Amino acid sequence: TLYVTPGNTPGTVSMLVSPLKDGNQKHVGAVFGGRAPFVAGDGVQYFSNEIEAMKTWSAQARRFKVIAEQAAADVFLASHVGIDKTLDKVNAVTFRKPGGPHPFVSKTAVGRAQTVVYECMEAQLAWRAGK
Repeated sequence: TLYVTPGNTPGTVSMLVSPLKDGNQKHVGAVFGGRAPFVAGDGVQYFSNEIEAMKTWSAQARRFKVIAEQAAADVFLASHVGIDKTLDKVNAVTFRKPGGPHPFVSKTAVGRAQTVVYECMEAQLAWRAGK
């Protein structure tokens, strides 16, 4: 399921991926689109200024956190492999023992990731406002 979550750019999408399966267990993956607020690129002005982009991205991170929590998302899938150590997790799957925990499954990772995004944006906005 796709959700429009502007902030990185106005047309950025995030998604829930379901069902993901690990044997008989079903999981829900969450991918938050974009990796930072982006004002302009390739000659396109996406937002009037950086503050507007940051406010938009922060609000969308909060919104998508609620969406993911309501869907019981338990697999955080990053938009860039360095964000969540994707390659380490892929490697860990290779060494996983039968019945052992799956490296990608975490009941708290999705919420933590979204919280980091919006709290960092809120901190940046407060700093820029001199608070």
